[in-house]
Amino acid sequence: MFNMEDSGEFIRRLEDISIKDTEEYGNKASNLGELIKNKFSVPNGFVINTNAYLHFLEQNNIMALIHKNFETVDFSNHEEINKIANEIQKLIEQGNIPVEIIEEIKEEYDKMLTKYVVVRSSATAEDLATASFAGQYESYLNLKSLGDVIQNIKKCYASMWSSRAIIYRYENNISQTDVRIASIVQEMIPAKCAGVLFTKNPLNVKANEMVIESNYGLGESIVSGHCSPDKFLVMREKHHGIENYKIIDTQIGKKNVAIYPKKIENESGTVLVELSENKNKASSLTKTQIVHLSKTGTSIEKFFGTPQDIEWAIDQDDKIFILQSRPITSSELVKTKDDIYWTRGYADDYWNDPCTPLFFDLLGDPLTNVVSIELNSIMGYKDIDTKLLKLYNGHVYFNLDVLRNRVKYEIPKIFRNEDLLNYFPEGHGEYGKETMKNLPFKIFRRLFSEIRIMLHDPNGSMSKTASAYDDWSKNEFEPFCERFDLVLNELSKNKDLNGLVDLAYKLDRTMIEHYRLIRYGMAVHNIGMNLMLQYLLNKFLGKEETLALYPILISNLKNKLTETNDEIRKLVSFIQNSAKLKSIILEKDSLDLYNYILSEEEPIIQNFLKKFNNFLRLYGERGFSREVYYPRWIEAPHYVFDILKTLVKGKAQDFEKLNNKSSRKRKIVEKYVESKIRSQLFGFIKWKIYSKVLEYGRRYIEFREDQRFNLDRWIYRNRKVYLEIGKILTEMGLLKAFDDIFFLHRKEINALILENYDFDISSLINRRRDTFFKYEYAIPPKFLHGSHEFNDMLQYTSESHLLQGIPASQGVLTSKIRVLNKIEEIPTIQAGEILVVPKTDPGWTSVFSRLGGLITETGGILSHGAVVSREFNIPAVTNITNACQLFKTGQEATINGYNGTVLIKK
Repeated sequence: MFNMEDSGEFIRRLEDISIKDTEEYGNKASNLGELIKNKFSVPNGFVINTNAYLHFLEQNNIMALIHKNFETVDFSNHEEINKIANEIQKLIEQGNIPVEIIEEIKEEYDKMLTKYVVVRSSATAEDLATASFAGQYESYLNLKSLGDVIQNIKKCYASMWSSRAIIYRYENNISQTDVRIASIVQEMIPAKCAGVLFTKNPLNVKANEMVIESNYGLGESIVSGHCSPDKFLVMREKHHGIENYKIIDTQIGKKNVAIYPKKIENESGTVLVELSENKNKASSLTKTQIVHLSKTGTSIEKFFGTPQDIEWAIDQDDKIFILQSRPITSSELVKTKDDIYWTRGYADDYWNDPCTPLFFDLLGDPLTNVVSIELNSIMGYKDIDTKLLKLYNGHVYFNLDVLRNRVKYEIPKIFRNEDLLNYFPEGHGEYGKETMKNLPFKIFRRLFSEIRIMLHDPNGSMSKTASAYDDWSKNEFEPFCERFDLVLNELSKNKDLNGLVDLAYKLDRTMIEHYRLIRYGMAVHNIGMNLMLQYLLNKFLGKEETLALYPILISNLKNKLTETNDEIRKLVSFIQNSAKLKSIILEKDSLDLYNYILSEEEPIIQNFLKKFNNFLRLYGERGFSREVYYPRWIEAPHYVFDILKTLVKGKAQDFEKLNNKSSRKRKIVEKYVESKIRSQLFGFIKWKIYSKVLEYGRRYIEFREDQRFNLDRWIYRNRKVYLEIGKILTEMGLLKAFDDIFFLHRKEINALILENYDFDISSLINRRRDTFFKYEYAIPPKFLHGSHEFNDMLQYTSESHLLQGIPASQGVLTSKIRVLNKIEEIPTIQAGEILVVPKTDPGWTSVFSRLGGLITETGGILSHGAVVSREFNIPAVTNITNACQLFKTGQEATINGYNGTVLIKK
């Protein structure tokens, strides 16, 4: 408990604080105090110490509540964490700062030369070199009265108890009750430009490279992600003992906006100002300023003895002020030979699931060896990197250089639309969107590659790939699966470890033909034809009609996904025709339903059981994710019951009638497009070309979903055989649990079987398992370069009300939002709601008939959610970054699938 007698003073001037005062005044204040003592320019100010914070908590009876809440909290329950966080923050903001503290604050505030100040937090565990949480506790700018200062000190205190801060402390083993916070009150610098400076390049950890990021106005525009700042790479070298600085790279960011102090008298806060086109394209720093900043950064680094992450501001008189300096975190300085740029953008459309090490090998190896390396060899592409994929924090990334070269060789400039460019980062860099738009198309190399395909791999031609795949599936893969199941049962009974390993490799070898055909059907024909479809439609009818009509033209296609959904609908119709059966499905827990139905003898229930088992026989090898770790429907039928519960709650629908309506709509649109094109000059020829492209475009969308069905069958059999291997290894004492097998790479499994390994299996598996679940439902950074994570510019905040994504399925709807992060939350969906999810998978899509609309954080017009939305005639908007945080369940919003906008009602 806080003891007033031991507290001493509550406030000290910044210049009177040093590193030894960290516990009482926090890391930020202590570092700034040291900088002032050593003649660096730091805005004047004072600090309200951690004792004041503790005194405030005690006086308002909040400390007891904090202790009570964290005695029994379940940190895996995010709803519980959010509830606790909101309760604590509300009490803090409503609390009263003790009079004796306010008197000290007033005394120091009155001494300040300016009454325009900032309030910044200074926490005791904020900037540890092993666990940085910098920038997450709040700063409040341009405050113009003592009352504003008092109120925002409380907001600083409250920022300690955001759900993110609580979870961060838990994940980094920092005590919730021991961490304290001080508050810094400083002179407000009306900066003409500001930003951050890394004294060592965090992208390649070269000690002689510094990185400066800058924008006009206050630095908050950079820290908060409102803009893509200017970036300067500076090399420092010593000649004859003198430091020299050379600007080796300048990237002018798409700045668009800057943040400035409000100029209205007595009105605190800042304003977001749109920059002129000239300012947007101009450098926010002069060469002289860059060199001066570099010199200052070097001096600070030498003073602290370690590379620094520095926040700075330059005032109207060109004076540099240091606002913060902290060590660059150890995670930012991880040494790596990986100089490749990686994108999650492509994976968003084709591999967006969490991924274990085993599945990364099972799917990643053939994608790399067959789909990429072998295909590039056939097509004569000799300069494409052989490394296609990276597994990072449980998610898959694709090599941007590989994608860049495929665009260069295969996609003419005129076809490079926003959907394709979404795979690449903003800007004019080597892989930037603007660069990719204008990258020369190697037409002769592309024609040469088609000749090579005809000679070396004739099934790769567009007219043959789909039919060749159907033949392989029917004549080779399906019979193999039947034989596989029989052999697996026998080997499992005999606990034949070597036989099981051989069977797993036979499964891989059988699937090689799958990859040899999908490398054309998916990567070339599906993407190429649909890009051409959109381009030609835009050319013939214009952009507005293309946005409206293209999604309809490629809707209502028949494939394994729609077939699965049709069968689920039949089960729903059967349930809705029986009051008793409907009552059982809705009232019983999904986990218990299957066993309950098995035990019932009533004819209607037994009839349903027969239909349900037949569904599992035909489609039970599917699941809600590609990932092999997760059970399939046949193993976990409660996932199907979750879907049935959601659909049965709604009104009985004639699904065949809905399908027919969708089919008629597509035919009407197709006739309209045909008539519009035929009425043009050379319209007959144009329509002949367009109709053939449309035929192929549709065929390869169907191909995509059909091949996924076979992939699900392959995943299921991999899961079965590796679980059997895991059981034997567990019985041998080499693993602790059957499913540990999924957290090993295949070469590690082989080493384990041969007992030829020199690593700690248990700790390796535990570390990987922890990582997998930590990032299971997180949307990872979109891009990687070395150890550096970065995203496209964050366009929106929680205050935004009009958001722009990619229009993926037409329609306009105003309804309530339902935000979901997990498949288990499906039963909460109410009819007509707009579903907001990170991504979708076949396991989600049967409930689309109950939805009013769809919003996803990732993906484009060919992503899974977009395809299924068109089948169900609901509006869909994809690629709204951070959507699950920006939207709240229960909000009312209007989704516009024609132009990709979502308007949140205030």
